[in-house]
Amino acid sequence: MLQGILILVFLLTIMALMIARKLPTVLALFILAIGICVIAGIPPMGVNAEGEQIGFFQNVIQLGAVRLGDAIMVAIFAGWLGMIMEKTNISRTMIKKGAELGGDKTLAIAIILFTISSLLFTVIVGLGSVIMVGTITIPILISVGVDKETAAGTLLFSYCVGMTSSLYAVNAYSAITSTTFDTVYGFSVILSVLSFVAGCIYLVVRIKVKGRKFAFSAPLDAVDDDEIYKIKGFSGAMAMLTPLVPILLVAVAKFPLIPGFMVGIIWACVFTSYRTSWKRTMDLLTKTFYDGFSVTAPAATLTIAIGMLIMTVNQAAVQDSFGPLVTSVTPTSLLAFILFFGLLAPLCLYRGPFNLWGLGAGIAALMVSMGVIPVNLIMGGFVGVTVMQTLCCPTNTQNVWAASFVGVDVFDLTKRQIIYIWPVVLIGIVYAAFRFF
Repeated sequence: MLQGILILVFLLTIMALMIARKLPTVLALFILAIGICVIAGIPPMGVNAEGEQIGFFQNVIQLGAVRLGDAIMVAIFAGWLGMIMEKTNISRTMIKKGAELGGDKTLAIAIILFTISSLLFTVIVGLGSVIMVGTITIPILISVGVDKETAAGTLLFSYCVGMTSSLYAVNAYSAITSTTFDTVYGFSVILSVLSFVAGCIYLVVRIKVKGRKFAFSAPLDAVDDDEIYKIKGFSGAMAMLTPLVPILLVAVAKFPLIPGFMVGIIWACVFTSYRTSWKRTMDLLTKTFYDGFSVTAPAATLTIAIGMLIMTVNQAAVQDSFGPLVTSVTPTSLLAFILFFGLLAPLCLYRGPFNLWGLGAGIAALMVSMGVIPVNLIMGGFVGVTVMQTLCCPTNTQNVWAASFVGVDVFDLTKRQIIYIWPVVLIGIVYAAFRFF
């Protein structure tokens, strides 16, 4: 019991340091994984009577680094496709064409750009991609009268919708919670649709309340129009279907994830490279592959740390010492489950205990290993609250950038948006309770 209490105190201390921004999330998870092992009495190196490795150097650090290797590889190929779409101007053209469809109608343009950006974020990953989309959509929104805070909020809502059902994120959630990809994907699509509806409500309410504002200026001509509009005609239309290609292949044709992304890459090149030489296309593929590594490096590093944390909580010594505390707070009835995850959803913020990209990865893995409630139910609870984290967490790099770009406080964005996404969390949790209990 003493060890369990010490682990809890250590966990809360690390969480406090992350909230205070004294410790980066990646380093915090590394320290957490090793610290828990030390408190639980697991030696760095050693073997048991059967000659099996029992040290955390081997079982946590070594094996944990590759525990979510599949998720890391999927992220890299998703990053590759995202960079192809950026370098060939597919993403930019989709956004610009969407703005043209809306004419001068503020709400129409906002919803069209919200929809297109949401679709893009199902494929493209990384802060660089968010910046690329944001530097185009936010100025367009502001130019037609959307206030700066709502414009930034629209970008974050679109990221939430896209990321929630992105193949990369779903694959990671599946690995962390030991649930099948199809189960997680089906639930995530529901959350994504609900988040889209919440985003539309957010736009309608905010634009009605704020009216048309023109107080903020941003560079609309940051990208050369001639370069953008070289994507046109039949080939351009086909190129702009690129985000749908891997989604349809994986969800409908049941392709494996990486081949699905590779087909998407080939598709994008076929319909954009006919104007260029073979050498230029090959150079593009090579450069964007390297760039794909770069843009996914932060997510990959975080995934490595999460893998170590998962291996930590799967150690027998940790389960014996900390497992009883987790079991005691795990909801075992339908109503308790709904109240637990629904009302305590903000614990997903600041990389807290409900955050699958933070401390929640370890808590979820420990719940799975303890076997108190069904695995799918655990997935439903943690993935259900993840939409709030994706949209609202002030520690998200995309939130910090969006707030900085329009000159507002990142906490103001959180306060404005949380009231719109919390109902989505509650509906998702209720659905998960009745679907998986």
